[in-house]
Amino acid sequence: MPILEQMKMEKASLLSENHDRSRLWNALRSPKSEEQRQTRQLCFLAANVTFLVISILVNITTWSRSVHSKCITPTDTTDAHKAIEYESRTFTGALVYDPEKKVAFRKPDGEREYFGPPSKEIDDAWHELLHGEFPVMTDEEAAPFRPDLTTIPSTGRYHFEPDMFHTLHCVNALRLEVSKSLYNVSTSHHHGDVKGISFPDGWDVVHMEHCMDRIRQSIMCHGDLTPSPLYFWPGFKIALGRTGAHTCRKWQPIREWMDRRGEQGPLLSPV
Repeated sequence: MPILEQMKMEKASLLSENHDRSRLWNALRSPKSEEQRQTRQLCFLAANVTFLVISILVNITTWSRSVHSKCITPTDTTDAHKAIEYESRTFTGALVYDPEKKVAFRKPDGEREYFGPPSKEIDDAWHELLHGEFPVMTDEEAAPFRPDLTTIPSTGRYHFEPDMFHTLHCVNALRLEVSKSLYNVSTSHHHGDVKGISFPDGWDVVHMEHCMDRIRQSIMCHGDLTPSPLYFWPGFKIALGRTGAHTCRKWQPIREWMDRRGEQGPLLSPV
């Protein structure tokens, strides 16, 4: 076929396609027959269905990402963001009742024991939780708290304690204090006599009051609303609350982050 004739046929084909598109567009803009109106309605319906499907997919993707994304608050230490992970965790140590023996007891189902008669094992468990609880702060981290915040004379550096560790410190202080009367024992761990430090009169009382009130505020601050159903047993006149799974920040990544922070400078001894 001569090249000239082929070019004419291709041009005619292109003109025909353009003409068909022009007719469709004109039909959509100003339908003149029932067939054209139906074509227009079908096109609009297809466009709306496509838009709806895309919107649903986008919303599902956004919701899925938000559920699995880290929940980081503006007050979290910036350097700790990479250590924040979440998990579903069931609390241990629930109170239960044995109808046959007629006794209530705390289920010994935890990985470690943190409460009970004073022992080296329990002290070691708390040490593993709290060691290195006062790492150094960078000048940038300390800036929002100056000029009231000053360096510690023994290190010449700024120090801090993440609130989680401060609250755990208070729980441990209460454990040591309560153990003396609860188990009728004396303990060498006394928060009023640490490495020869002399505390002001009344320190024991104000320290305990501070710790109890800090625990109260911490619990109210985090506002865990996981339900605790009340379980009842025949022969036992009170019902006992026991929860299921909680949404928790993972402990181990936070502990590892604290260990890395401890490598950035001298640590303070706990009081």
